[in-house]
Amino acid sequence: MGFDLYGMNPTINKKYPKRYDKMMKKYGNGGFLDWSKDIPENIKEDYFEIKQQYENDNPGDYFRNNVWWWRPLWKFVCTSCYDILTDKDMEHGSYNDGHSISKTKATRIGKRLSKLIADGTVDKVDREEALKVAKSKAHNEIVQEQLDKIDRECKNALGDNNIVPAHYPEPFKSRWHKEYTKKQWASDYPFDKGNVKDFAIFCLQSGGFEIC
Repeated sequence: MGFDLYGMNPTINKKYPKRYDKMMKKYGNGGFLDWSKDIPENIKEDYFEIKQQYENDNPGDYFRNNVWWWRPLWKFVCTSCYDILTDKDMEHGSYNDGHSISKTKATRIGKRLSKLIADGTVDKVDREEALKVAKSKAHNEIVQEQLDKIDRECKNALGDNNIVPAHYPEPFKSRWHKEYTKKQWASDYPFDKGNVKDFAIFCLQSGGFEIC
């Protein structure tokens, strides 16, 4: 699962090359390749290269994060831009329902994030979150050792090396579940300064955006 953000009126710094127009005319549909057509492999490769270059040249056109990266980024945005976003904006930023953020708000978000990058705030948060992730990973390693121990005990008791936790008999099932609930998930949601910077640039050049 990921979050795809599309600029509603992005700044176009560089247009598609002429060969892209020819490609779309022959193999495209609505700005994308029509996969129902018999498309040569070299055309597919060229298409993806052109798309990637276009996104690099025009960062306000598209921004994507998987769910693991988007959650901490959006949380930081909501905390830092609480006076820009409405409660509805903040809530719907956690869903792929096509919620739109206006150009005015997007520009203000981009400027706010850029300021927080420049004054060192983002660096500070980055270090704090990295420490949380490290502690979470260390904690989970200990939990995993206990889970592995229960797994070995269960398999030895039953003489079944293929049994999985969902099919453990008692008391192994309850022990395994109790230990599993001790896991911490901070290590799965990394915060990254570079991601904040990319999002700030996207906001500034997006002309407003939709969260899909």
